[in-house]
Amino acid sequence: MNKLYPLLALMWVAVSAASFATASPQDPSGLKEKIEQACVELDPQGVSLAVVKNGQVELTFSYGKRSAVTGQPMKNSSLYNIASLTKAFTAASIAKLVHDDSLEWEDKVTDYIPEFKLADSYITRELNIIDILAHRSGLSTFTGDLLWYQTDYTNEQIIERMSKLPVENDFRSEFGYQNNMYMIAGELIERITGKTWARYLRDNFLDPLEMEDTYTSPGKLSPDANVAYPHYNEQQLDIYRFQAVKPAASIYSNVEDLARWVNMWLGEGKWQSKTIMEGQALEPCLAPHTLLDVSSAEKQHGTRFNAYGLGWSISDHRGVKIVEHGGGMPGYLSRITMVPEQKLGIVILNNGFDLFIRQTIKNIVMDHYLEEWQEENWVERSLEARKSYEERQQQSRQKRLDQRVPNTSPALSLDDYTGRYSDHFYGDARVSMKDGDLHLSLLPASETFTSKMEHWHHNTFRVDFKDPFLPFGLITFDLDSKGRVSGFSIDLPSQDFHFQNLYFKPKKE
Repeated sequence: MNKLYPLLALMWVAVSAASFATASPQDPSGLKEKIEQACVELDPQGVSLAVVKNGQVELTFSYGKRSAVTGQPMKNSSLYNIASLTKAFTAASIAKLVHDDSLEWEDKVTDYIPEFKLADSYITRELNIIDILAHRSGLSTFTGDLLWYQTDYTNEQIIERMSKLPVENDFRSEFGYQNNMYMIAGELIERITGKTWARYLRDNFLDPLEMEDTYTSPGKLSPDANVAYPHYNEQQLDIYRFQAVKPAASIYSNVEDLARWVNMWLGEGKWQSKTIMEGQALEPCLAPHTLLDVSSAEKQHGTRFNAYGLGWSISDHRGVKIVEHGGGMPGYLSRITMVPEQKLGIVILNNGFDLFIRQTIKNIVMDHYLEEWQEENWVERSLEARKSYEERQQQSRQKRLDQRVPNTSPALSLDDYTGRYSDHFYGDARVSMKDGDLHLSLLPASETFTSKMEHWHHNTFRVDFKDPFLPFGLITFDLDSKGRVSGFSIDLPSQDFHFQNLYFKPKKE
């Protein structure tokens, strides 16, 4: 998944040579030293890298710690949640089914999942396989992610509730990044083949590529697995246990296995003389299907077009085609970048949610191999960008605190706010009294989205959910003309999870 990019505080510390894993014998001259220096100055929690060129692994490299609790060093074999890099595996699986004549790209989703519905009946009827993989379904970016994040909903329950999500984008012409649609793709695989998404992936890709250290979900990890644990703001987090939407983000892997996966794509479906998949079958995944904007910053650095394929983003840099995808889950960031014309692939995995180390390493590697890449002092730029980002974050937090109105009281007694509430697509919530204080629990995610409610001002209360990835939230109750609670909204700023789309109304019990 693509996430926000807050960074660990900058720490200027000396790093011993023991902090670095040994690079492969084919290490390109000077590249390893530049990456080491970048890690010393940016000091991520942990990061692993693989560089492939012309079918060979030229460099593998790891830095830092896979656990802040135990201090265990990172290894090239350490396992990360690769988050949305999972999507390319799902897209390739669909591409293989198309190549095998098990379905067509233009087939309608409802041909295979008749119970699937969106709020727009036309889109429901016309939505096809390319639409769901190219993020052009009419749903806006991340809409509906709260249905799976931290909840106990199954895929089937999420499909049922997707019919109530707001359709805000133009169908087939506007990009809306959708994790739930990749869950739908996984359901298609299961209904067509009779195999689970995980088994189909294992049989057709993971085993043929000898990706023995790649797991389709954290539930498959052994107790003694070499896991790079997720971290956020220097705090080690629990591993997220995917209940649903696994085909969008659940895979755990390492740079050694992913180097094989990348070489298959760069080798047009071949790996070590084995044909894993026909190259022509993969071509639709690497073709543009949904056009994206090009930012002014991207234009300045040589990008002329951006598009989304199927499980991959496609762009150019000074005329050179770039295929890549990023991933993010709380505590993890990942990126694969491929330059097909140069048979170059880069895999970067990070367990500290540190965007800047990921981007810096990518740019250093691209500088090394591509004359078209504009060589700059990427470390210095990242340090400046990090400082600016942290200042903006602090200003945003302070602005929110400054908006609190002092010396106010709730309009009602605390007992009058209690009861069961319901949002039309998310489900139920409960406000209750405990030890003289109000408490809120969003019932589909009651283990995490539960908090004491501290009076903020007027009819607004502060909550701090048990998720360090999220800032505090403000619950504001509305009153009707008779002075009774008519509902509440949640102000919890997050680009990833749209709490602002929720509105809970009283529910009779």
